[in-house]
Amino acid sequence: MGALQLPGKLARGAAIIVGLGVGLGMAAGTARADDERTASVGLGWAWFSTLGKPAEEGQEPPALSPDAGGSLTLAHERMIGTDVGLRGEATAGLFYGGNQEMQSKASYAVLADVGLVFKLDVLRFVPYGFAGVGGVISWGGPIDNGLDLVVVLGGGVDWLTSRKRSIGLEARVASFGGDVTVLTVGLRGSVRWGLF
Repeated sequence: MGALQLPGKLARGAAIIVGLGVGLGMAAGTARADDERTASVGLGWAWFSTLGKPAEEGQEPPALSPDAGGSLTLAHERMIGTDVGLRGEATAGLFYGGNQEMQSKASYAVLADVGLVFKLDVLRFVPYGFAGVGGVISWGGPIDNGLDLVVVLGGGVDWLTSRKRSIGLEARVASFGGDVTVLTVGLRGSVRWGLF
């Protein structure tokens, strides 16, 4: 059985994402041993925007978006200061609709990124914002584009139900001059450890 062979663009994108993750992981290794860490799982609504194929030559391509979509997100954060931390996440999206003639109705996207998170700890509510770089792999229906490098921006608010658990709302948008923009909005549950 031979090794997995990835297409050139996909292999380069995967190498960049893995390299960024390893670099941030090494930087996090120098942080204090008693820092806060968070693992989160989120479920939500997902949406994409892309350009379709024009019906006739010379026409503007139509903007396409799905009729429905959902997402599952896994995230890990490690604080390196009182307000700033490192963040890595992966989000999978399943979409239905938005297709043109001769395209499947189902389409899929997987987003992975690494970056920074900024938290403003205010009693039981913790608003936060994050930014990262990574890639989105999309296939099926109107977003059959392969790999695009993206910048991810997002934020949310967590409600601390205890010192170690929280629930919250989170939104993110991922785009960078590519063919696909992905937006997710949903609920997340988190478990914290380290400082407490």
